[in-house]
Amino acid sequence: MSAKVSVDLAKISRTMDDLVSLAIEEVSTTLVDIADDAEANAEAKWYTQVRKKTGKTGQLRTRLRHAGANTLEAIVESANEPDKTTYMVHRPGPLSMRRKKVTASEYAEIMSFFRENGRLPEGVHARAVAKDGQPMALVRDIRNPLASDGKNLWSELGRKEGKKIILARVDDMDAAMQRAADRLRQR
Repeated sequence: MSAKVSVDLAKISRTMDDLVSLAIEEVSTTLVDIADDAEANAEAKWYTQVRKKTGKTGQLRTRLRHAGANTLEAIVESANEPDKTTYMVHRPGPLSMRRKKVTASEYAEIMSFFRENGRLPEGVHARAVAKDGQPMALVRDIRNPLASDGKNLWSELGRKEGKKIILARVDDMDAAMQRAADRLRQR
């Protein structure tokens, strides 16, 4: 008398192929989801870091691609990819200044100073001068409220903060693999 144990290798091969297919599908979805979070974060902060809002930059998109035979990537990139203007936007530097129109009360004080001294106070400029020599359209130099490190906006919001988001969601990849196994079990 003998006991026989057998395994259908073709069935194991098909099951493993199904598991790999489901895992790739779940991991792809998770990669895009994580990249979408990085994209949303960058887009939300984009125009809080720069003043000029042309709409030509700050628009991003997520794309899933195969990088070689064994690598799957979700990439956040400029929505207007051919000209790459998104990558070239810089935040204002730490010494960045702006000019602000003076208020009515400031104008009165500045003009009193001008009449007494024959010149404008330090940090105040006239955009125009009347025929009689009186300064008009006065502006004051102020520190730029968006002054920062002057670094490239894409590097800071896309890459640096994107890496933080990816690291925070690394456990989602494990959950994707588990979902694939659960889906296979339900078949």
